[in-house]
Amino acid sequence: MITVNTIQAGTVFAWFMLVVILRRIVMLGVSMAARRGKPFPPGTRPPEDNKLVGQPTTTTTQHDFPRDVRVNRTINNDTENDPYFIILLLATAIFSDTAFSPRNSTRTIVYGILYLFIRIVYAVAYIMALQPWRSIMFGLGLVLTLACSLDLVITMSGRPN
Repeated sequence: MITVNTIQAGTVFAWFMLVVILRRIVMLGVSMAARRGKPFPPGTRPPEDNKLVGQPTTTTTQHDFPRDVRVNRTINNDTENDPYFIILLLATAIFSDTAFSPRNSTRTIVYGILYLFIRIVYAVAYIMALQPWRSIMFGLGLVLTLACSLDLVITMSGRPN
């Protein structure tokens, strides 16, 4: 019988992080669906995004997004996205790596290096206005965060209580 005393904190935390990541993915989908067909206010959308959806770039000029504005937006984006992954990576290091062998931290290192590489490429792609690469790197970062979360959930759910 499972009682409150037999449930491990790591398992609850793993499921919580999975729900948080899935909620972010759902909210991203909802925000994209809500904005479909509505024009963006002038100066709020980078010019390369208009090329992606096939709209003319007459409403937004390159002067609205100079390099310093792009750098500030990249820093703000990292400030919003990195805490989720850092907390998840720390939890993976604490709970998941010690579940099967106490000295095996290879998965955590691989997750961390991949995420760092993806975020660096994303930042460069955003600053240089490389539209398809920016979206691809954002998607890869989101998939990597989801994979790390699923790894933690599967590992913690398989541990005996």
